[in-house]
Amino acid sequence: MLTGLPDFAAQGAALAAFIERHAEWAEAIIFLMAFAEGLTLVGLLIPGVVMLTATGALVAAGVLDFWTVYLAIAGGAILGDAASYWLGRRYGERIFRTWPLSRQPELRRRGEAFFLRHGSKSVFLARFIGPLRAVVPTTAGMMAMPHRKFQTFNVLSAVIWAPLLMSPGHLAWTGYDMSGVGDRAVPMEAGGGAGQGASKPCVPAPPVDGLPDRAAC
Repeated sequence: MLTGLPDFAAQGAALAAFIERHAEWAEAIIFLMAFAEGLTLVGLLIPGVVMLTATGALVAAGVLDFWTVYLAIAGGAILGDAASYWLGRRYGERIFRTWPLSRQPELRRRGEAFFLRHGSKSVFLARFIGPLRAVVPTTAGMMAMPHRKFQTFNVLSAVIWAPLLMSPGHLAWTGYDMSGVGDRAVPMEAGGGAGQGASKPCVPAPPVDGLPDRAAC
């Protein structure tokens, strides 16, 4: 069983352990988690980012293949945001009167303000900003953002977000640590001598006529 995951991610560790035991279903599980994270109504309830971050540890441990996990996360994220966009385009204001969005009026206002400020780029930027990830795609659909432009930013952000999401879990498993950099020993040459740049052994200079002998080093 994996033991290298950070203590603060108990839910992620539990998911990672489940995926490890059912590796044959790993791609489907990870895809569904990424899809749910991008889906407006579900993403607010499920800590998908924490759980998906833990998959990086499974990649580092050799339990899962990088490309399998990468494609599952990116594909799920793309379809999740696309579904959120469609919900906003289809139902408009009504989607924000549905639980749990109805209990997050401030989040809706933040999402709308963010979209109005950044325009189409907000779809790309919101992918990397916590709660806004759950509302901006729906806001974009509600405000009739052109579908092709939405999908361009949706896909571009997902292919970048996926490896970044995996990185913390991967680093936690491998024990990433910079504290030892610069403390490496100087390599020794054959015969026990130090490498280039090390001090050389002292050799007395030859005697000079009329002068006293020089002391050895």
